[in-house]
Amino acid sequence: MKTIEELKNSIVDINYIIENMIRENGLYCLLGEAKVGKSALALQIANSVCNGIPFLNLKTNKTPILYLSTEMNPYETISRINFMKCNLMENDFLYTFPEDNMTQLSILKVEKEISEFKEKYNGKLVFIDMFNGINFGNYYDLNNYQDMSQNIFPQLRKLCNNYNVTIIIVHHLNRKGKSLGSTAIDTCVDGKIALKQDENIKSTFYLNYESRDYQALNYVLKRNDNLILSIDEKTEETLNPNLIQFLKYAISKKEFTFTISEMVSKLNLFITPPVLGKLISSNKDELEKLGLFIECKRTQTERLYTAKYREPLEILADNIFSESNSNNLNSKEPKMNGQKMVVNGFFMTMLRI
Repeated sequence: MKTIEELKNSIVDINYIIENMIRENGLYCLLGEAKVGKSALALQIANSVCNGIPFLNLKTNKTPILYLSTEMNPYETISRINFMKCNLMENDFLYTFPEDNMTQLSILKVEKEISEFKEKYNGKLVFIDMFNGINFGNYYDLNNYQDMSQNIFPQLRKLCNNYNVTIIIVHHLNRKGKSLGSTAIDTCVDGKIALKQDENIKSTFYLNYESRDYQALNYVLKRNDNLILSIDEKTEETLNPNLIQFLKYAISKKEFTFTISEMVSKLNLFITPPVLGKLISSNKDELEKLGLFIECKRTQTERLYTAKYREPLEILADNIFSESNSNNLNSKEPKMNGQKMVVNGFFMTMLRI
């Protein structure tokens, strides 16, 4: 039993590896669909932390990296590093892969590598690429909550605590945009970094971050020819990327009813229903400017939303017509200030008329 003062005095400030994203002595999951570029993102994060340079404008604390790969052999890894033009120095980036034609690393081998890494280099960040490439010593079912929560993840958490390292495991998303396997994977980690590629613009990506320790982060990213992701400056002042996906869906449907949970599931969003609900509520005025009008009715069991989309030009025409009638401007053309509108996802500037 402790008093409130004793609790306050026992709190230790959390040191970060990536500011507002990755803390020391934490367990995280980097998620994405097959071939989306999960390993490239992991190497980009490693390069930022090794050199103490910002990652997506977030500060980093420089530390050596241990990269345990079951996906890429040494030749493939070096080729990828060179292609991405990463500046990884000998004593800052340590690499391990399965030997003797093995396809997995045993958890005992993982611990041995982490122990040596900590003793020789005092590093604080470990990547495991991929999660399903680790042999945990006994049979387990990826889809079984008990196996994941009581057997597998406690072993990883123990490594974090025993060696004071942060572990980022790279793992797949399923077709519904959730972690492949049991929901325990989501609940047992301290945070998730989820990467998704735009279905239409292949150079555009969405990164969503959720954590127990920091606020959620959402980015619209662009990828250059060297596979490096950066914040798309054109979208910094626009809608949240999850709302952009919702707006695209609304444009295609024109009019529909939905619940927030249904929409998160249907669009494979990386956020929780309450977060989407808050986004829609707080951006209602902006959505209406873009032509999307949403009404909410509370039933006995849930909130039911009705969405109606109208082309912004239709709304603009109605406003002009209404203004013309109210001012009896039979012979004068209405004047407009130049303003930007969005029609079917494309920005256009309305000229003076």
